[in-house]
Amino acid sequence: MSEIPNTNILNEQHYIELTNQLKEKFELYEEENNNLKSEMFDMKKDIMTIYGLIRTIDNFYSNYIINEDPDDKMAFLIDTTRTLLSGIIEANILS
Repeated sequence: MSEIPNTNILNEQHYIELTNQLKEKFELYEEENNNLKSEMFDMKKDIMTIYGLIRTIDNFYSNYIINEDPDDKMAFLIDTTRTLLSGIIEANILS
């Protein structure tokens, strides 16, 4: 009589190979995900820094320069920039 091959050993080896492949893919995904999180965090810090600078310029302009000779174009640019950044912050950072 011929021997019956032990399929359990083949199935176990195949299972181990598949789990190792899945583990490698998961580790790659985790690394990419962590990199994206880090980049997003840095972008948020940059946006908040820009927003702070715009608010500082706005306060400085409103408190000191407006008494002398106000430039409506500059005030409009400051207000528009601050408004746009506020929308970005509310939509992407504070949500």
